Amino acid sequence: MRYYTIYTSKPTAEISKKVVDEITAESIKWNKDHGITGILLCMENRFFQFLEGNEKDVTEVFEMIRKDPRHTDVIVRVKGYSNERVFSEWSMGSWMLSNEELNSLSALKDLQVYLNDPVNTNLQSKNLVSMMHDIMKTWIEHEPERAKRLKG
Repeated sequence: MRYYTIYTSKPTAEISKKVVDEITAESIKWNKDHGITGILLCMENRFFQFLEGNEKDVTEVFEMIRKDPRHTDVIVRVKGYSNERVFSEWSMGSWMLSNEELNSLSALKDLQVYLNDPVNTNLQSKNLVSMMHDIMKTWIEHEPERAKRLKG
């Protein structure tokens, strides 16, 4: 069984491609050594991250993330266990989304609901993990070069 944590936070400064690339590079390095996979979604005023791996390692990296000064208001939306990894091929993927993309891509249509309303029930938790599969597929379709570059 794999452990996962999904959290949101607010950036303390403007989210730029440079900042996202720095976070992604740092994450890939640490995650590869600790068997963690996932994705970081960046929107105009919010981070949304999915982390999966061994519970001890995910918990350890999450505590480091919680202390990172590049963001605040870190809220765990859901955590739990699953039988398989969603992002098994990415130590850390990342995707910057505009509000237009967030509202227009069908795989992301329910994301705004989850961002605004904490996930409290097991059913919602399963729906959110299922939605991560859709987000991964959509990310690969919309950013194939980035997905390929970050793979492995």
